[in-house]
Amino acid sequence: MKNHFLLLLTLLITFTGVAQEFQGKAYYMSKTTIDPNFGKNMPPDRKKRIMDRMKSSMEKNYELTFNSTVSLFYEQEKLNISGGNSRFNFMSFMSPIQGVLHKEYGTKTFTNRVELFGKFFLIKDSLPESKWMLTGESKTIGKYTAYKATTTREEFQEVFQFGRQSENQESRKPKMKIVNITAWFTPQIPVSTGPHKHGGLPGLILEVNTDKTTILCTKVVMNPKDKIKIKEPKKGTEVALDEYEQIRKDKIAEMREMFQRNRSRGGDGPRPR
Repeated sequence: MKNHFLLLLTLLITFTGVAQEFQGKAYYMSKTTIDPNFGKNMPPDRKKRIMDRMKSSMEKNYELTFNSTVSLFYEQEKLNISGGNSRFNFMSFMSPIQGVLHKEYGTKTFTNRVELFGKFFLIKDSLPESKWMLTGESKTIGKYTAYKATTTREEFQEVFQFGRQSENQESRKPKMKIVNITAWFTPQIPVSTGPHKHGGLPGLILEVNTDKTTILCTKVVMNPKDKIKIKEPKKGTEVALDEYEQIRKDKIAEMREMFQRNRSRGGDGPRPR
């Protein structure tokens, strides 16, 4: 414990000493493991088709632009080579990482601009508090020395079920679960941010593992020649996080009903309108 305290003190001193006005851009890739119990009531051929499409939807690339006070996190545009099939856009809809996320380190607040079936929302709220524990472990990520930190967070357990399981009303009730989070950060880049809503450490988070998802930094560009303008998203209906989550849950229930109707007609899944 004493060694961990000394490590934290050293990192904080380093962080404070080198923090200055600068900017940069970090590139990330993410992968999510699919629950092996998913679709266990489906015919094998249908399950394989859906699993293949889900896997493709869950492998994404992101950009994080940052300076010493704010950051902007968003998914890179991806060319749809699947022939325009929108049947599985619900996978992006179910993802916890959506839209454009603007964070302010000092006030510990965020603005998240998301689109939900053609309507834009501005989610404005406080960033989640994370009580990070330093483990004393370190490793090299690219050219940076990264240190390991862990925490836990309570989140809603959302499961989009297919088949007869989705007809079980009990399974629709929201349940909470404890999620273990592991982050690797580098004080060599003294910004208290990282991918999505992760932050609060004395350095940029280069890798984070949350539940079944891993987000890994693949490239960092510091002080690019062309100055970066980080603007807070503006257009959309302003809501708090809990308000948006209720709207989203109502849409999830609607999509379940749509799936049931489509399944009775022999389709593979929901067709969002």
